[in-house]
Amino acid sequence: MKSLTTTMLWLSLAWALACGDTGSTGTLEVRLSGEEASREGFPVGTGDDVIAFADGYTLSFDRVLVSITGLELRDGSETAGLGADPIVADLHLGEPIAWTFDGVPAQRWPDVRYTYGAPPSDARLLEGVEASDVDAMRAAGASLLVSGEARSTDDEAYPFELLLDIEVLNARCQSGIDETDGVVIPDGAAVRAELTIHLDHLFFDTYASEDAELRFEPWAAVDPGDRPITLADLASQPIADLRDRAGDPLRDDGELVLYDPGPLELERNDLGAYVRAAATTTGHFQGEGHCDYELP
Repeated sequence: MKSLTTTMLWLSLAWALACGDTGSTGTLEVRLSGEEASREGFPVGTGDDVIAFADGYTLSFDRVLVSITGLELRDGSETAGLGADPIVADLHLGEPIAWTFDGVPAQRWPDVRYTYGAPPSDARLLEGVEASDVDAMRAAGASLLVSGEARSTDDEAYPFELLLDIEVLNARCQSGIDETDGVVIPDGAAVRAELTIHLDHLFFDTYASEDAELRFEPWAAVDPGDRPITLADLASQPIADLRDRAGDPLRDDGELVLYDPGPLELERNDLGAYVRAAATTTGHFQGEGHCDYELP
């Protein structure tokens, strides 16, 4: 009996080690970032890494609000039990620490997932977030509020304000640091993870290939003149018949520009619906790491 008991104890220990259930824990710190673009606008970057508008526009943001209503770590059916509260952050102001979790089981959690959603009444507002902006997001059912101003090559100003009423589960996120799945919580130590929002996606002219260009001319073409450009204004531009500021067909070096949504699911074939759908792809992990985007 003693030999059998000893064997069973060793088997239990081996099983615990294999499953990561060793009783050891670590700390997870979660930061939010809109990258340099959210703070400095476009163009951004240097050398071969410059991200700029193909039609010469420059752009600056004054608010980049994101509402995160859920955050989980999963390993199959097992969850880390973080208990993350909903938060709203303004990424134009910096890269805030949204949560710090102590006592997280030390192991690899291959499925990092977080949710965009309209701010609930108990959402925690991070530093610098105005309650009036959150009220506007809540009224519109928006998880993102993005506003700023673009300028053309002839220095005309075009303010914009987008209330993006999307709900997205960003699941099975891959690390942009080492292209591995999820995050590793170290035993007795802390690790930082970053939920990264890619704002350039809002201005891409295609999702059918990797040759996307950033454009603002079709946005400027619907400028109402007395207020910022909204999604409703963009909805007046069919993506198969886009117009420039002069009302002529949108062209680039003489070639017609047609926006291609690729795998995006559009409610309508207009620029407003296109940008709204594009916003569902903005969530990343640890910089360039991709997630699977699940819509309700």
